[in-house]
Amino acid sequence: MTGDMRAEPCVRGAEGLRADRVGRRADGRLILDGVDLAPEPGTTVGVLGPNGSGKSTLLRLLAGLLAPTAGVVTLDGGPLAELSRRTVARRLAVVEQQADTQIELTVLDVVRLGRVPHRRAWTPTTADDERAVRAALERTGLTDHAGQPWHTLSGGERQRVQIARALAQEPRELLLDEPTNHLDIHHQLGLLDLVTGLPVTTVVALHDLNLAAMYCDQVVVLSTGRVVARGAPADVLTEALIADVYGVRAAVSSEGPDRRPHVRFLGTLT
Repeated sequence: MTGDMRAEPCVRGAEGLRADRVGRRADGRLILDGVDLAPEPGTTVGVLGPNGSGKSTLLRLLAGLLAPTAGVVTLDGGPLAELSRRTVARRLAVVEQQADTQIELTVLDVVRLGRVPHRRAWTPTTADDERAVRAALERTGLTDHAGQPWHTLSGGERQRVQIARALAQEPRELLLDEPTNHLDIHHQLGLLDLVTGLPVTTVVALHDLNLAAMYCDQVVVLSTGRVVARGAPADVLTEALIADVYGVRAAVSSEGPDRRPHVRFLGTLT
């Protein structure tokens, strides 16, 4: 690894979602090893790395959907594992790579699912529930699509509906796993414009380095389950790092929006 790839320790505080030296083994294989993550409130943190580097596993650990085999994930200083799923879901929303259902649901039905953590079982919706759902639909530009059946939606529309469902939870933290997969560039940009404009702390796993450079305040780069670099995109996305982590020759310039880095790929390393 080059000097560009040294991972600086993250700054930890009591507030918000934190991962401290988390690791995960499965089927005798080490998937994550000693990963720290401490996003500043209100920022967007991109989790980068090749396939198999541990991005999705890290997101699932942060969401409490998997348990770490080492280290701890905390929420406001308390171990996530000691909190009920309902308590976690009132604070933290997750949008996974793909969502589908065979049940006949409308857009409104799906977004209303975001209010489940705020209600007791079998109780009717409240005025607060309806307010949160309306606000989520408006924020995602889906108000006019509320009655549209789920199965008629495009991939980009389904992703927006999932984000609306997450927003209806009224979270402080939002976790997204490869939300731009299978979307055309127009929908990729529109979705990330939406996500990064939200008043929440966001952790998003991404494949596209240029999208990460455009939209993320900080990036964390994983390679074989370990953090190899973290910091502002301009500091992290170097030609040396891209060569070492991705095995690709690249030219990095400051020609992106707001002079953020822009990566031009030149070919694979032999």
